Amino acid sequence: MPASRAYWKGYLKLSFVSCPIALYPATSAAERLSFRQINRRTGHRLKHELVDSVTHEAVDSSNKARGYQVGANEFLLVEDRDLEQARNQRPPPGNAQLDEPPHRESPPTVPAGLHRDGEEQVVASGDAADDEYDEQEIVPRARPRNTRTIEIQRFLPEGQIDARYFEKSYYIAPSEEIGQESFAVIRDAMTREGVIGLARVVLSSRERPFLVEPMGQGLRGVTLRFAHEVRAAEDYFGEIPEIKLPVEMMNLARNIIRTKSAEFDPSMLEDYYRTALVRILRKRQAKRPAHHPLPVKPSRENVVNLMDALRRSIAAEGRAKSPLRCGPGKSAGPKRPARARKAG
Repeated sequence: MPASRAYWKGYLKLSFVSCPIALYPATSAAERLSFRQINRRTGHRLKHELVDSVTHEAVDSSNKARGYQVGANEFLLVEDRDLEQARNQRPPPGNAQLDEPPHRESPPTVPAGLHRDGEEQVVASGDAADDEYDEQEIVPRARPRNTRTIEIQRFLPEGQIDARYFEKSYYIAPSEEIGQESFAVIRDAMTREGVIGLARVVLSSRERPFLVEPMGQGLRGVTLRFAHEVRAAEDYFGEIPEIKLPVEMMNLARNIIRTKSAEFDPSMLEDYYRTALVRILRKRQAKRPAHHPLPVKPSRENVVNLMDALRRSIAAEGRAKSPLRCGPGKSAGPKRPARARKAG
């Protein structure tokens, strides 16, 4: 399978050493199955329109805006200038004080039951989520300052970042031959020191924490979740009691673990649900008769309009090319002014 196109191009910077790089998605959703809502009777895809939840009136897309819910049918309007103001308060790249704990301020309280757990609101992140119905975000988004640079701010020991913070993986490769030596310097120095890099990058109009680590001849990049997005484990594990287990029971469990131990292989991650769905869809497609689209019958109104236009075009073309003729009561050309006729 050919390599994908570069998702992002810019520069990787370590102090005064920089090199041009490109990011390539390490994962692909091309083979993911997705479904659309359709009309069961006609088989046509359904469209959705914006409707006011209270008045039930259709709303024009120009009136679509952001709102943060604070009560039943109560929202705080969030304008683009508000997002821009929040982004301008961020420290510039390289100036963030990472040694200090992040300041966490809770947003206005949302009454319980107004939205389900895990249902996100579109607020200051400005991140356009995938929409089931292909709705595009009409409201223009304020964009953070994009330097097209991944500047490594801190180095951490390998394996120190918890997997809960991992979001999406990328392959990082040099994009130009002139920068390959600088790329190799950064990669090999990190490998020998046994460290990973913590940086920031602007992707899809949103600034994200970014992990950089050596991987073979290249580097791997991982977008990270923000600290406030990861829930504290103590909230869930704090009430689990300490239990003293019998030695015989523990030995039995350890023996089962040894018999099931193996080296990791990607084939272990097969999506059996998708495999079964693909099999069902292929069988269903094979049973369908060959589809020959019916010829579109043109509207009589369109035919008449087209014929009129053609007739007018032919008539105009004929008048332009036919020789001028003189006859009784007709002149051979435009009338000349009186002075010109007397002079002639």
